[in-house]
Amino acid sequence: MIDTVKIILLSKNLGHSWDLEEIKSRLRPFTKKGRKGYKPLGLIKNMTVTATNDLLIVEGSLPTFYNGNSVENFSWKDIKPAIRLLSNEIGLPLERGTVGRIDVGINFELDQNVTDYFQELFFLRYFQRIDRHRTTLRFENNSYSHHLLFYDKLKFSKRKLIEDVETIRYSHTHNLMRIELQLQERVRQILNLKELHVSDLFSPVVWKILIKKWFDLYNSIYKKAISILPKNIKGMRDVDKWFRRDYIQMRGLPEVDYLLKKLVDSGSISASAKSKKLKQYKIAMEDSSCFEYQHNTVELNSKVKRMYVEALKQIYK
Repeated sequence: MIDTVKIILLSKNLGHSWDLEEIKSRLRPFTKKGRKGYKPLGLIKNMTVTATNDLLIVEGSLPTFYNGNSVENFSWKDIKPAIRLLSNEIGLPLERGTVGRIDVGINFELDQNVTDYFQELFFLRYFQRIDRHRTTLRFENNSYSHHLLFYDKLKFSKRKLIEDVETIRYSHTHNLMRIELQLQERVRQILNLKELHVSDLFSPVVWKILIKKWFDLYNSIYKKAISILPKNIKGMRDVDKWFRRDYIQMRGLPEVDYLLKKLVDSGSISASAKSKKLKQYKIAMEDSSCFEYQHNTVELNSKVKRMYVEALKQIYK
């Protein structure tokens, strides 16, 4: 359920400072190049740690820290022991810090290739739809740094998972989609909370708000049915016929007849042109070629709803 977290701990919240060298001695060196010249103090497993004498920032995937991967189930009840283990590793009570970022992600095994579902996820108000990467679809908010991502989880994790004995069951999974809500800043404001301490993540009330935000944002996406191309289409004559039939299937023949009549009334086309065009549409409708819509959205909606219910069950069980 939870993935990346950013924990911010201030010395004033503890009533005392800490020994920076002591913290550094607990960390592995950070060998990669930091983002924009920014380099963390070190690592605890996969978690980056940045610290001064008065400020400590810990960021990374909590399931990867705790389970060794972010594919296996990591429920709300795993958060408390994971945070306590991380606190012991660093030597400071991280539950007294605040949350600067949190990602909520759930994995789904699907019937088709993950990318087959992207084209039906069409529009989300106040978000930009970005699909420049083949295995990822992003909806990025125009004002705040919070995003909804759809991506092929195994493209990033499969090699590591196969090597991991505990997660070998995923080696035969081919279509694993992850839907991830990323709240990268202003987490408290987005969730409409007065405060958000790390210890609040142990509360079922906060997790109900988080998972509902994830579910509501998915449901707010306008989804459209994408028609399946008949296999026996050949040449532009068949293409034109198919497009006419697709159009009527979406809008209905009575509406097409009404629109053509309005064009005649406005003088845009003649009555004979209307009759000719309507005849073309009727011929297209009588064609016996395969014509159906994909059921990807129906499947995805069903599985998202089911996982939302399962998440609530885990919280309140």
